[in-house]
Amino acid sequence: MKGAGDRRGNCGYGDGRVGATTGGYTAVLHYLDVMIGFAFTMLVISLAVTAMVQAVPIYMRNLKGEALERGLTDLMVRVLPGLESHAKVIVDHILRDPLLSPPRSGVTSWIMRTQSGDKEPPRSRSGVVQREEFVRLLLDFMAQDDKPDELQAVKDARAEIKAMLARLDLTDPKALLLQIRTRIAELELQNPGWSSSQRASKAILEAFMAGPGKDFMAKLVGWFDQTIDRVDAAYTARVRIWTAMFSIALVVVLHLDTFALMARLNADSALRDKVVASAVSAMEKGQFAPPPVGGTVNEAQALACARTHLATPGGSSSIGRGLDAYADCMGLAEATKLELVSWPHDLDAWASRWQPFSFALLLQLLGMSLSISLLSLGAPFWYATLSNLIKLRSTMSQKDEAARVERQTTQAG
Repeated sequence: MKGAGDRRGNCGYGDGRVGATTGGYTAVLHYLDVMIGFAFTMLVISLAVTAMVQAVPIYMRNLKGEALERGLTDLMVRVLPGLESHAKVIVDHILRDPLLSPPRSGVTSWIMRTQSGDKEPPRSRSGVVQREEFVRLLLDFMAQDDKPDELQAVKDARAEIKAMLARLDLTDPKALLLQIRTRIAELELQNPGWSSSQRASKAILEAFMAGPGKDFMAKLVGWFDQTIDRVDAAYTARVRIWTAMFSIALVVVLHLDTFALMARLNADSALRDKVVASAVSAMEKGQFAPPPVGGTVNEAQALACARTHLATPGGSSSIGRGLDAYADCMGLAEATKLELVSWPHDLDAWASRWQPFSFALLLQLLGMSLSISLLSLGAPFWYATLSNLIKLRSTMSQKDEAARVERQTTQAG
């Protein structure tokens, strides 16, 4: 009987241990679901911020082209001191060359044509130029004759740089350009395995080092790569500023309070279950994969969405419908449909979301500031975080189910 009592005692201890383990898994799953809901919200809004940044400052304002123009202008002044008043015109003309920059299309083209009255969409500044391309286009710029429809500033810049290089014995840019093109063709016959940039670089260096303009080319070669590195750094810094600005705007408009969102997800089991199901489904379908590094949208998405859904006449009801449609257009549909965030349909609705002046308001502002900081981590971070959390949840669910089966088996025994 003693043995039987021992066995009964062991069974009772086993039940308690399994029950505690199951309860532990359940608690972990609860908080994992809260974190999944939060990460899902951050990912959706981060992707919307990314789309806005790519569409407006990068696509519309051409931040990369602006940064490259400033960098190359400084380089030209460094290589040819005294060219300060004309360097920007020369660089701008080169970066808008048809070989580097295709004509604008889509929404941007429509706006530019509307403002200028031009039939043909103007070209934007290229955001990328190789050293060999820049040198050949610079020689081509000097070799061209003045055109009647050219701006006087372009004609003056051409005359100034030709005069400056003539003092360096580079008096015939057209002949030098022809020499470079001929040598590139010869190198292609001799070394068909070389890349076009290798052939162009060798031909340019040979032409300049063996003839006029040696000092000019030596400075250009020595400083071009460092200039491009600084251009990339300046461009990245400006993108971060714009990202922060759009993040602040979205957080303020949506009243995205990290503390309030986490509290809702923790308390509302129905909302939590819907968000987790939506997040798992979206990740399995690959709906929220962030764009690749350097990737851009094909059209000015934010402007197109705003023009289509927000710039429409009508009363307050149409504004509300427009905001909902704008949310769908900008990729915020999942978050708004699940009521994780919502657009205020008018100013009164937006103002009513602020807490009265008290400790609650301070806590709300702190939560919104935290949301801005977390959004600055970027869509790739939240995509990876959400993916890892879902994988961890799957593992914990399997362990929870195994513990539940073990407990039921033990109780039945």
